[in-house]
Amino acid sequence: MSVITTVEQLEALYGLPGEASVIKELDHVIPEYAAFIEASPFVALATSGPEGLDCSPR
Repeated sequence: MSVITTVEQLEALYGLPGEASVIKELDHVIPEYAAFIEASPFVALATSGPEGLDCSPR
């Protein structure tokens, strides 16, 4: 199994993200998203940083 290690490799497989996805990327949770999260029985929270990515159920 191959491991994707660069953005370029990822884009070669999937292309660039669509505008509808890009405009949803935020560095904080806005009130509308907070209300949606509070009403949800299950949420997977994903974060990224210099050490990599993490996604955990809440």
